[in-house]
Amino acid sequence: MRKVIAGILFIPLFLFFASQAGAAETEERQWQDESVYYISIDRFMNGDNSNDREEDEAYHGGDLEGIIKQLDYIKEKGFTAIEISPMMANQDGGYHGQWIDDFRSVDEHFGTMKKAEQLVEAAHELDLKVMFDFVVSHTGSDHPWKEDPQKNDWYAEADTTYPEAWAQNMSVLNLDNPQVQSYFLDTAEFWIKETGVDAFHLHSAVPLPDKFYTDLEARVQSVQEGFGLFTENLKGEDDSSVSFQSVTRDTFQSSGKNLDDLYTVWEDNVEHKGKPYETLRYIDDPSTGRFTHLAVEEGQNPITRWKLALTYQFTIPGIPVMYFGTELPLDDGGDPSTIKMMNFKAGDEQLKQRIDNLTSMRTQFSALTRGDYEEMYNEEGLAIFKRSYEDQTMIVAINNAEETKAAVLSGLPEGQQLRGLLHDGMVRQQDNGDYRLGMERETADVFVVEPDEGYNWLFIGFVGGVLSLFVIAVTVISLKNRKTEQA
Repeated sequence: MRKVIAGILFIPLFLFFASQAGAAETEERQWQDESVYYISIDRFMNGDNSNDREEDEAYHGGDLEGIIKQLDYIKEKGFTAIEISPMMANQDGGYHGQWIDDFRSVDEHFGTMKKAEQLVEAAHELDLKVMFDFVVSHTGSDHPWKEDPQKNDWYAEADTTYPEAWAQNMSVLNLDNPQVQSYFLDTAEFWIKETGVDAFHLHSAVPLPDKFYTDLEARVQSVQEGFGLFTENLKGEDDSSVSFQSVTRDTFQSSGKNLDDLYTVWEDNVEHKGKPYETLRYIDDPSTGRFTHLAVEEGQNPITRWKLALTYQFTIPGIPVMYFGTELPLDDGGDPSTIKMMNFKAGDEQLKQRIDNLTSMRTQFSALTRGDYEEMYNEEGLAIFKRSYEDQTMIVAINNAEETKAAVLSGLPEGQQLRGLLHDGMVRQQDNGDYRLGMERETADVFVVEPDEGYNWLFIGFVGGVLSLFVIAVTVISLKNRKTEQA
């Protein structure tokens, strides 16, 4: 009887969640469909104490084995891919991976090439794609090439865009040199064949020559069809990924700011990016101070600030990349080098729930990953955007104002309703055909546009009937137990 009751109770739950499914993505996954969790190896998790080196205090102990042990954690949060900070062998102090002295080996603090291969295999078993950060524009200042007279023309004098703490021990390479280009083409092929990685994010302190990028793209595709290759630093191309980052951090670090620049980011992407839907979207990364600290400095609640910023990040076209520890959220005091090891037992439940919801929505609704993007309203801190793809339409509303705001939306189909996915709100069409959408202060929501069929009395009646059966079954069992006890 108990198994029967359990089965009866499961039916309405199954039907409820099935009714929320909508038209899930059935096409082959592209990179624009992914939600990426970014890991700084040294500060994530120490999974193997045998590779710790006490003599170098810059390193905190994180390694590739630690990432392997936490892949389930990442998967459970709804992420579909991971990005990993540079793992190539570095000179002393290069915990961040930017002071490379060997481009074809794994840093001893992090593990081995075999461990890197095992990491990719373990991720693939969980259906997680893997992207490696791939440094191509510079070496550490003590790289052996610096002492090789035949490689004098492998280096160049150039200003970098990197933080001073990194740049002081870097030497910039001459990527216009065909020999340097050839070396990196071969190195990229080497890493793909050795590890089975799915993509590279090219780290460059100077703009990359167009020909080098084109040749590199052709090489990686010849090795592995569909391989992802990303960069924000091409010569002659607007740095629109950094633009997204700076606009997002500046706009959402405090309440009351207008949201005028949010749509401008997308307009710039369309104008300057060949593949705007494949732009990587960062709010935090290893070279920036934490957004959490910006909010704290402004006297703001960082949880509220993060919930708005993340909603924007995960709903604008492009690939959202969330830096590890955002879910806690980590505060570095404004200095990225001071970040301690990840604490997997800490965290804010509201923020975690928002992240879970956003990753789930991107998996469930293809309009949020492939749909067009239109600004419907943007005044006094309230911005509303529309994403449409095939038969799906989503409305994204963000209110950064310090008071409740409302907007009247027109141009939507007749007889529809807007169902909120984050706050369970419902907006129905007015008699004049418009939709009046109200948002409380400092909130954001994502709405599904769907037919307004009123209350689903059939479903409500079914659930009520099932619950009635449950009450009857419990009563029967209770009476049966009582008779048994009296006997």
